[in-house]
Amino acid sequence: MNGLMLNPQLLQVPLYIAGKCPEQVRQELGLSDVLRLCSNESPLGPSPMALAALRNVLAEVNRYPGTAEYELRRKLVTYHGDGLTEQYFIIGNGATDVLRMIAQAFIFDSGESVVGRVTFPLYALLTTMYGGRVIRVDPRPDYHSDLPAMADAVTAQTRIVWLCSPNNPTGFVLSQQAVDEFIERLPEHVVVVFDEAYRDYVTDPDYADSLRYVRQGRDVIVVRSFSKSSGLANLRVGYGIAHPDLIEYLLHTVLPFNTGALSMVAAAASLDDHVFHRRSRELVQQERAFLFARLSEMGLTCLPSQANFVLVVDPPASAPALVDALLRQGIIVRPMGTFGLPNAFRVTVGLRRQNEWFLAAMRQALAEVR
Repeated sequence: MNGLMLNPQLLQVPLYIAGKCPEQVRQELGLSDVLRLCSNESPLGPSPMALAALRNVLAEVNRYPGTAEYELRRKLVTYHGDGLTEQYFIIGNGATDVLRMIAQAFIFDSGESVVGRVTFPLYALLTTMYGGRVIRVDPRPDYHSDLPAMADAVTAQTRIVWLCSPNNPTGFVLSQQAVDEFIERLPEHVVVVFDEAYRDYVTDPDYADSLRYVRQGRDVIVVRSFSKSSGLANLRVGYGIAHPDLIEYLLHTVLPFNTGALSMVAAAASLDDHVFHRRSRELVQQERAFLFARLSEMGLTCLPSQANFVLVVDPPASAPALVDALLRQGIIVRPMGTFGLPNAFRVTVGLRRQNEWFLAAMRQALAEVR
């Protein structure tokens, strides 16, 4: 590659490091039983209605997608209702693809993004990828997003403010009053992105209604995912919701046939699987309370999450050392260094037997590392 002209912007983008997969850990450590609690996947598996719909279209894998995208957008209109039309939606190859579209559309000529220092790292990676400047804002001492400080960080060059609610990795949500005040402070040239991949697990009644701003015609884009409560992470389907003028502009970033019909048919079917969604929400809400209580009894500091994971911060032993000790027992959790918290780890909520397995391993890991 000595003679090639390389993109200097790409050279500044660190590689995204996903959580370890069980197959990798089995091979590396010679373990037979491995439990993945690092990627916030559905512990119940995929929606049964999505699976049934997927089986019905498997024979069409030789065809390019037809009307599946239109059908999914039509189902999303029914699902969300209240004045939205098909023109308010854009479909992506996962929610991360929609985030990519937004960055490509607005980050140019050294534009800026304002992001929380403790949040999903992709916002900063995408900004850098498209030649932008990342403005990181520290959270409050209690780890909540500091919206007033983020508003203060906005300049004439700011294009996007990225808000994750529930936030990955803290699990905290943004309140309605805080977001109302924040939105009113922003100048007209700024787009606000609400990443709400984990919204289905929220029980907080003060959770901000982001679609309110879309219906008001604000420059707001709401991003949601079928990876979590629908259990379709491997099919890669996400979507954005915004005013039709914004959606039409974002369509310029969409690659031909960016999402397969099989994925979109499954996603559309999952919207009708109300029983599965209820089970998924109830399981996560019950088990995250169980995990929070048991980890707290061990003397660990956990944040009260509204998502399908629990964050442990500043444990009595080094978080990376605890993550390694758990790994040697076949439990994969996620260290949070790349998320802005070098001495923290995140554990996905699993089934009760999986959570008990993790807790037993956690006790042993604490004893070993101490």
